[in-house]
Amino acid sequence: MESLTLTEQEIVEATGYRQPIRQMEALARAGIPADRRPDGSVRVWRHHITGAAPKNERSRRRPQLTSDMKAA
Repeated sequence: MESLTLTEQEIVEATGYRQPIRQMEALARAGIPADRRPDGSVRVWRHHITGAAPKNERSRRRPQLTSDMKAA
């Protein structure tokens, strides 16, 4: 099974930087969501890169709104 997050090496390859602050800046410029772990390292969820949602997420039902109902 593939890891849910990118490895440190994958983040370095994607950003070209080893410093977390520079990695965060490069990811933000690319529009890729990222956050910092308590140890200061950068975390990027793999599904933000691949475009695939994790398999354990269920599709959400759309609520039925009054504005969506046809006038009878």
